[in-house]
Amino acid sequence: MSRFSGRISKGLKEIDSFLKTPVFFGKSLKNAPPGSLVVFPYREDLLCCGLAGMIAYKQRAHAPAEGIEALIARMEKAPAGIESHKLESMPANGGLDASYLGGDLLDQLMEQVQTLKKHEVFCQLFSDQALKDRVAKVSSQLAQLAGDEDKALSICVNLSAGEMDLATDRLELLKDIAWRLSSEVLGALSGVASLMGEAALKSESCATDVYFQIHSVLSSIDRLEVRGRDSSGISLLFFMTPEDFKEWKSQVADAGLVGELESRSSHKPVLLNNGMAVREGENQVAVSITYKVAAEIGRLGDNTAFLREQVQCDKLLALLARAPMIHFTVNAHTRWASVGAITEPNCHPVDNAVEGAASKGLIYTCLNGDIDNYAELKAAYEARTGGKIPEDVTTDTKIIPLQIEKYIQKGHRLETAFRLAVNDFSGSHAIFMHTSLAPGKFFMAQRGSGQTVFVGIGEESYMPTSEVYGFVEHTQKFIKLQGEKEVEGVSGITQGQVFVLDQAKGGVEGVTACYYDGTPLPLSDDDLQRTEITTRDTDRQGFDHYFLKEISEAPLSVERTMRNRWRIVKEGGAERIIVDLDSKIVPDSLSNAFKTGEIEHVYFIGQGTAGIAAQACADIFKHYMKNSLKSVSAQKASEFSGFMLHQGDDKDSLKNTLVVAISQSGTTTDTNRTVDMVKSRGAHTLAIVNRRDSDITFKVDGVLYTSSGRDIEMSVASTKAFYSQIVAGALLGLHMARLTNMADDAFVAQEIRNLLAVPDSMRQVLANKEAIAASARALAVTKTYWASVGSGPNKAAADEIRIKLSELCYKTISSDYVEDKKHIDLSSEPLILVCAAGSPEEVLGDIIKDTAIFKAHKAAPVVIADEGENRFNDYAEFVIGVPGAPPHLAPILSTLAGHIWGYNAALALNRGSEFLFKFREKIRNYVENAAAQGQDVYELLLDQDFRESVAMFYQEFRKRILENSFPAGLCGTVPADLTLLAKYLEGRLRGPDFTIDFGVKGTPSNMLNKLFSTLSFGINQLARPVDAIKHQAKTVTVGTSRIAEKAEGLLFESVSSHGFSPDQLINKNVLVLRNLQEVVAEILGSTLYSIQGLSLLGEPTEKSTITILQKRGSSQSLPSRVEKDTRLKGTKSIIVREGNVYIGQGRKDNRSLIFIPVISGSGPSPNVIEHLLLLHVDFKKDLSLEKIIRALGGKYERIKNLVQESSVAWEDDFLARMDVEFIFGRSAEKIAEAIVSREKE
Repeated sequence: MSRFSGRISKGLKEIDSFLKTPVFFGKSLKNAPPGSLVVFPYREDLLCCGLAGMIAYKQRAHAPAEGIEALIARMEKAPAGIESHKLESMPANGGLDASYLGGDLLDQLMEQVQTLKKHEVFCQLFSDQALKDRVAKVSSQLAQLAGDEDKALSICVNLSAGEMDLATDRLELLKDIAWRLSSEVLGALSGVASLMGEAALKSESCATDVYFQIHSVLSSIDRLEVRGRDSSGISLLFFMTPEDFKEWKSQVADAGLVGELESRSSHKPVLLNNGMAVREGENQVAVSITYKVAAEIGRLGDNTAFLREQVQCDKLLALLARAPMIHFTVNAHTRWASVGAITEPNCHPVDNAVEGAASKGLIYTCLNGDIDNYAELKAAYEARTGGKIPEDVTTDTKIIPLQIEKYIQKGHRLETAFRLAVNDFSGSHAIFMHTSLAPGKFFMAQRGSGQTVFVGIGEESYMPTSEVYGFVEHTQKFIKLQGEKEVEGVSGITQGQVFVLDQAKGGVEGVTACYYDGTPLPLSDDDLQRTEITTRDTDRQGFDHYFLKEISEAPLSVERTMRNRWRIVKEGGAERIIVDLDSKIVPDSLSNAFKTGEIEHVYFIGQGTAGIAAQACADIFKHYMKNSLKSVSAQKASEFSGFMLHQGDDKDSLKNTLVVAISQSGTTTDTNRTVDMVKSRGAHTLAIVNRRDSDITFKVDGVLYTSSGRDIEMSVASTKAFYSQIVAGALLGLHMARLTNMADDAFVAQEIRNLLAVPDSMRQVLANKEAIAASARALAVTKTYWASVGSGPNKAAADEIRIKLSELCYKTISSDYVEDKKHIDLSSEPLILVCAAGSPEEVLGDIIKDTAIFKAHKAAPVVIADEGENRFNDYAEFVIGVPGAPPHLAPILSTLAGHIWGYNAALALNRGSEFLFKFREKIRNYVENAAAQGQDVYELLLDQDFRESVAMFYQEFRKRILENSFPAGLCGTVPADLTLLAKYLEGRLRGPDFTIDFGVKGTPSNMLNKLFSTLSFGINQLARPVDAIKHQAKTVTVGTSRIAEKAEGLLFESVSSHGFSPDQLINKNVLVLRNLQEVVAEILGSTLYSIQGLSLLGEPTEKSTITILQKRGSSQSLPSRVEKDTRLKGTKSIIVREGNVYIGQGRKDNRSLIFIPVISGSGPSPNVIEHLLLLHVDFKKDLSLEKIIRALGGKYERIKNLVQESSVAWEDDFLARMDVEFIFGRSAEKIAEAIVSREKE
């Protein structure tokens, strides 16, 4: 308790000290005294992404005392020093030593490269092309040296394991240095210049710095997009003195941009692309600019390319960047998991602007995760404040700044307001926030296990991000928020952590942390961690997708795994090949246990893809060890710990067992926990892992690294690690087989040759990727149900292909033994990938027979077989040939072919979503343009271009369906719904039937909303983003709220006064009535009729009747035929049959009449014409010709055509010479006849 009290006391003292900190506003960082807090400091850096950020320390690094010229001169000498210490320069008999590749020279060179990235040095380099050219030359020389040495090491077989590890480490460092120079220095210089455009020629230091920060955050977003890329947003926040703001506005005026500034900065409750805001205070002025993009369908890099283009083209930003700033922040995000439609308003960052309520400063927030109680918080906010969250904003992130603002308005300090606000949110979340109310500080909160937050701590800045690879361009040191951790707080158990970064101190000292309940969380340098990941590891290297990059790198990964794991040794004048796994990989104690026969059981364990690799390794190990062990098998780590270990096991219960854990990252919880459990029971443990110094490497007795020990797989779907893990397992098995004399030297030599042949065989498979792609494109869209099958070692290939097909194509896929498939689900006529490569002849014959059965049951087999195997040709849709390999190694090649097939299948499916997406965006543009032009939704639906666009989509859609080229995965009623919706929007189907088809009234808005929702559902069903996590929004709302559904005016008021709503009018009649209103002076009377006895199709029959329900005005005194004869006939029957508004004249009294058909609102016969409303009207006098033509509608074209058929040249003025009553009261034929007669006289 005393220790706890001491911590509390220490925390309170720290808070007290913090509150006594001297505070300065607008002071230069260089002139502020130590220990002070500078609000609005000159050149503050802050970025925040989905998630990422950067905050510069108060004390910035100065340029090196030697000067940049001397620095680069030293770098220019480095290549020669490295050249003189390459592998070929090492002593022939002495092996490698610490001087390899220059020894400490590499470490010094890395420091020099990092110095070039510091602010002052970078700005100097930016403005001097000659210096840039010299750096580029050094970069090229280093890259060439690294490439040459990599080739030399790949064929070197006489180094010890320790020497090879040294060589690999030094070579990787050389590659990192070359990469940092080319990408992080020269690439940044180029990127900044590109963003600046013409401004780069002037190269003011402040402008360079602003654009550097924008470039940095966009580069971070580029890497973070693999976590989701359906939308991105970036907001820039500038602070300047009132005097400098006045000068800036003067420059804006001189540039002729005042109108643009006023338009973009006018108050808007929805934060959109190119939005601006200005907040003028007494001591400073804040100016913000926001760029956003929403693109549900697209490729990695598309969004940041758009954002970069927006930055490049913004003239107001160019002026701001050159203005003196006391503060500058950047806040950005790439979306991966949230609530709401994928639209600009929902892009993060989200601000605190709302309708009908004043905001407290500018607050920008980003969210990863969910605010599960968003609906309740939103309702409470609107009830409390009277403000309204705009309908266009449906993301739950919107409530975050509003909740923060709530506590600020209650009088809480911002730090407390932020903490109290995040406590209100249910669900797992990670939140970033920056605000004009606390410049110089950056706020983060994380609770739950679904998200991560890291604070990168560099020499000049903090860089908080949601993934490690988000900050590695700037630093390798970090602190991780542990928001999932539960601790004893001030009032019991608490969870969630809040970090506030303060530029005044920098480093760990500048991080103030607490738990959600306010319990202080002291931090020290001991909490710092380090990652070895670099941007070189995460770069896409020009490939369209990380997935394609990683399978293309797989052969190299296998070669690196093999590197120096075998050697040629001379004994007695003869050479022999041995597997060389030293004691760091296989401890002496384990070797002795195998030699003495103590080891009786071997288990390979893993989860997911690593678990499948474990199965392949177990098969190979069993093959090498023959029957010398009691058991060799693979288990899922979770299954092994859950069902094969028991609570009563003693500490020696597994002393006769080797457990080999396989993991790509080394951090898989189930695998690591199982390792702990088996070690406590006496088991020997090894790990096959990709990452050096990962968690699992500290738990096991020995570690066999795959590849270089630092490969990073950025794709959601792991690939290249799988192949390397199998090869590593084979090396381990071969080593043990020779150790126990289960294999002789000749067998080992042959197996090494087989393993060395694997990379080239893999390259042959990759060279055939276009043929594999053709198979995927042809079949992936034709079948709903898929399966993969394999027998013997190839069952592991089938299982792994199933995983990748599921991850890439978002399908539930089965994996079976070949011989079992015919007994399971052939009735579904599935697409079946058959893994047959390397199968023994006696097995291959059975697989051919089974494939014939698959074909007979209308399945679509795709067979992966050895090259030249043609016996499948009669039964398979496609045969994918792979180089021959022994049965135990063939799964590597089968899996690679399956991975390539799955990648291209995902692309083929995704093309269907692109087709729907493009049409949806085209319709959205129609809607937005119509709204901008003041049109309403009725006019839009009758617009010729709109209807033709729908017709073109329908024709192409049906063509794809009929040709079986549209993805069969479009499930539910989407195909049928799109077909019906297209016909309704084309006007080919009766609007009243819409209710029967879709359960809502067939109003234009309902039709468009249903179209948008159906298209969005279809897009989501078909989208296959390959690398990024697919957007799975809990709530998706896509509508047409920006376009009005107007039904106002004289005629509509009359309809309403008779008890009918506009949605009881047929859509085309709404527009007819609106145009007629322009020529009607008044309504003199009305008669309301009821229609009965129509057919089920809503058509008149001999039994149909009509009765009068009500008369008004002039109609009250007039007799009606209906009062004596209730049969529905004549003009009224035609009106009911055709459903059109009718304009005419009474036969006996020549009254001007308008008949309006009204459909039923509900009941047993919805959407059938149940009423006719007759209006007795008087037309306006002295009408313009334009209004007459518009009111005539289609009748105008009929009159015109009839006149022209009589060889009379048409003139619109013909109509101006006629009485209005005649034009609207007579048929087109009568009017044309009168015109022709008059013109021919």
